[in-house]
Amino acid sequence: MATSSERQRRVSITDVAQKAEVSITTVSRVINNVDYPVSQEARDRVLDAVRELNYTPNLSAQYLRKSFNNVIGLIVRDIANPYFGEIGKAVTEMAMGMGYLSFVCNTGRDPEEEVRIQELLWQHRVQGIILAGGGMSSPDHVKVLEKQIERSREHGFVIVSVAPQALPVRLVSVDYVHVAHMMTSYLAARGHRRIGFISGRADVLTCQHHVEGYKAAVNQAGLSFDEQYIVHEDFTETGGYRGLMDLLSRRLGITAICAGSDIIATGALQAAQHRNMSVPRDLSVIGVGDLPQARYTSPPLTTVVIPRYEMGRKAVELVLRGEVETSPDIMFQPQIIERSSVAELN
Repeated sequence: MATSSERQRRVSITDVAQKAEVSITTVSRVINNVDYPVSQEARDRVLDAVRELNYTPNLSAQYLRKSFNNVIGLIVRDIANPYFGEIGKAVTEMAMGMGYLSFVCNTGRDPEEEVRIQELLWQHRVQGIILAGGGMSSPDHVKVLEKQIERSREHGFVIVSVAPQALPVRLVSVDYVHVAHMMTSYLAARGHRRIGFISGRADVLTCQHHVEGYKAAVNQAGLSFDEQYIVHEDFTETGGYRGLMDLLSRRLGITAICAGSDIIATGALQAAQHRNMSVPRDLSVIGVGDLPQARYTSPPLTTVVIPRYEMGRKAVELVLRGEVETSPDIMFQPQIIERSSVAELN
């Protein structure tokens, strides 16, 4: 039997969507009589759920939904990181081509700042938000953002991410477990048995996926997994420099490293040079991203191509279509582009 507090709880559009087994967007289209094709079967289920649950639309929510601005918010974790440049370019160009503006916000990987920015964007009634950069696994941070997302969905607000998140949002990305597995397996297939991995912060989901993929590939190659071969640093050149110096100080005899980004790899190349190590003769290096600078490093960097531009365009498309978390994720396929930074051992 329902408690008094449960009876008094206002029925939400989410409740109707769950009852009718449709998306929140579909419910919104039916109750607002939007000129958008909805099957008669789905429409009937929504209307039946509305009657059964005695749902009354929130008038303020309807007002907010109708008064969205032609703006898309793009939240990046580090605006100075070139990795996000191609995503930002795609979002800006795609949005402009469809008559929308994009508003770029930088969090500096500060969880509280991200919460504040999402709140401000919501208050300014943007069409939706695109998250660029892996989410953080802090339970408190996730809990606050989940509440924000639940509330925003009441107003038909859409959030799409181009990197893994610990949140119920639509994902347009690549499988970073697979990326790390590809890199490690690529090195192992070329005779490397002592492979280091330099990734970003340990509390970032992308980096946790890196470790998962690396560990699986090491085990698959018949090598012994050892956490000493993993270093967590910043996604910066300085982080890559410090990371390689740290690995070398452990005297593990590494012959190759996987870098969690081309930026990290660039710093690692500098560290190798300062230690008078020749790449790839003394140390092989593989990165992630295929940033423009990757082909101009010395030597040119072998890396995993991430289709960042295509991901950004698709994210805009989903925001403007009103896609929600109930739809399948869209995962692009990464590929390795070979240059000159990896040697094959005898």
